[in-house]
Amino acid sequence: MRVPQIGYLGSIGVLKTRTKKTVDEPNDKPLPIKQDSVTFSAKAKYIKKYQTLPKEIKEILTPKDAIDMFQNMDFIVQGKIKGKEIGHGDSSKVYANPWLSGYDILIINDPQTKEQIIYSSDSLGDSVWYDEDNVGVQIIKNNSAA
Repeated sequence: MRVPQIGYLGSIGVLKTRTKKTVDEPNDKPLPIKQDSVTFSAKAKYIKKYQTLPKEIKEILTPKDAIDMFQNMDFIVQGKIKGKEIGHGDSSKVYANPWLSGYDILIINDPQTKEQIIYSSDSLGDSVWYDEDNVGVQIIKNNSAA
């Protein structure tokens, strides 16, 4: 019976093994980039959403506040936080938007319906923006604030 070599004890059954040579001295030259890569932060998607807002909202809302607003919307949809509910319907809820005066956040559970009947003490208007990733998340005009 033949005994395997010491170097092969950890990898019995492997036919081919590779060994890497280590560099004895540090390499001062940086390694070449083999392909272009760009790393985005987790908030980059919110900047992309900010670019889709209507001009009237961009004039009011700063990019930093927009990031906070979009992040808040995502947390409400995911159920991580509860927003201040100001209205509700059969398959939707309306939340106050502290970042935009005169606009509210509409979260629709079934975005396939063409009309939403919402019971609210405020006079709500039409949708002015919807999230392209989740069309159930919308910003609506609050007509009673005007």
